[in-house]
Amino acid sequence: MSTGYQFKNNMASLKANEKASASSFAPDRETTPPSEFVFYRDIPQSTSDWTERHLDHLQITALQSRTFTPKEILSCVVNETVERRVQKVHKHLMKYMPAGLRAIDFDDFNAIQHDKCSSILYNANRHKMSSFKIESLADYAEQDWCESFRINGEQFCRQLIYMIWQKERGITISDEMFRQLFQHFTAMFGLHGIARPCLQPQTLTLERSDVSVCSTPDVIFYDLPNCEKENSKIFAICKVKRKMEPELEPSPPKRRHCDTEKRVDHLDTGVLGRHGGDLLVHYSSKSSKQQGLLGLIVQGTYVTFTHFSCNELDLEAIQRGDPSFPEGTGPVIRFSQPYNILKAEDRLHIIEPFLKLGFVQSTG
Repeated sequence: MSTGYQFKNNMASLKANEKASASSFAPDRETTPPSEFVFYRDIPQSTSDWTERHLDHLQITALQSRTFTPKEILSCVVNETVERRVQKVHKHLMKYMPAGLRAIDFDDFNAIQHDKCSSILYNANRHKMSSFKIESLADYAEQDWCESFRINGEQFCRQLIYMIWQKERGITISDEMFRQLFQHFTAMFGLHGIARPCLQPQTLTLERSDVSVCSTPDVIFYDLPNCEKENSKIFAICKVKRKMEPELEPSPPKRRHCDTEKRVDHLDTGVLGRHGGDLLVHYSSKSSKQQGLLGLIVQGTYVTFTHFSCNELDLEAIQRGDPSFPEGTGPVIRFSQPYNILKAEDRLHIIEPFLKLGFVQSTG
């Protein structure tokens, strides 16, 4: 892979593996009385303070023994009509890839030069070019999508140019800048999110200690057509960091009969805990268009796809304070490897998944 991370992906489908022995995905758990295992008084009231240790307290498995492809992660979303549309548009986009997107092919954000980046969108006389215009589709119904791709593609490139300019001036590139860059990228494919500070906190009450855990992700991708007055409907939540940072504390020991090799080594214990906490708190608001809740972790220009599988009984057990799940069961968070949105080769793996999410989000 070109990301700089050497992952060995098992390409078996997610559904096939879910039907196989559950021990492939979840740790072998030894049933432990709640009073000996769950210390809810130690659970921070804000998920921004969570680490992987707090997921372990709740017996939520952050599965790190293998990575999953984005296609496997998104197998939780089943819509045949959307799949046909995705295949049609994806094939057209691959055949007529806009020059602007082709030109964005960088291994390292910090090594990009402003003049080279600026030339993608502007000519020598600093006049804007239509470098994100897509060849027209035969289907007239897709013309609006093509125009939206062009507009958001130019916004994505314009944000990148600005960030490179600021970097060369010695300005620190903030999480917020990377968040905006990522939102412009997903919007190219029709996936639109709402970001802080426009988001309202959501809470989950842990009854044993009467603690209300509060969560406000950096970005939420809503199922807006189906949101109700009292209930929101969510496709995915997103955590954004401007860079990958080393672990500040060791990961908690896994409750397994035998340890397996760690393949998810690009997410530190803090990122795992905060994102996992956000998924847990927002799980009850997931859209009915999918099984489980999807997530995205953005680290600079790298994006990791995540999926939180949990059933209502598991969630109720966690809220009651007795998540003593039998061996091979319980909530699980799965992860992909990281993909660089600025690298052409990496984008080949994520354009189709983002098209799928964008098209599903726009359906009623």
